[in-house]
Amino acid sequence: MSTAPENPPTPVLPGRTAPDPTAADRIAADRLTALADFYAANLTLRPRFTKGSRWARRVLAGPDHEAWLLAWLPGQATELHDHGGVARPAAAAVAVVSGALTEYTVQPGDFPGLRRKPLQAGEVSVVDDRTVHAMRNDSNAPAVSLHVYSPGLEAMRTYLLDETGLAPSRIKRAGADW
Repeated sequence: MSTAPENPPTPVLPGRTAPDPTAADRIAADRLTALADFYAANLTLRPRFTKGSRWARRVLAGPDHEAWLLAWLPGQATELHDHGGVARPAAAAVAVVSGALTEYTVQPGDFPGLRRKPLQAGEVSVVDDRTVHAMRNDSNAPAVSLHVYSPGLEAMRTYLLDETGLAPSRIKRAGADW
């Protein structure tokens, strides 16, 4: 059995600034990706598919991250959302375990829109702690995904997007709204 990957240092990419020292409790994107891959490859819980909405269960919680297993029937989706509140936003990595999902990411600008990114089984998508996105099963088959958040997910803010731009809709709190 493989072991969890080591925590590499956070790189500073050209054109980017050093990580925010107040974000010390967030894991670097490459470690999030490695954790999502590792947990997806070593699942022991079987997902459940429900007609009403996607199924989600927290499968692991640690001091600097948590992992959720999600099951999606065709057509099931999230709302446009970010991963957190003002105090502790979370970065995330989503590994598609089986099936296919589509990620829709808000592209800001004078005419904001959505970027569409298809994700197949074995692929991982990473979003930073301020990205607004949605996930949807646009295929004709069920899908399963494993989501790793760092730090653990406390809240998600949902949004509406129209021709006037992005507008906050609701705050959903962990343990209360999902």
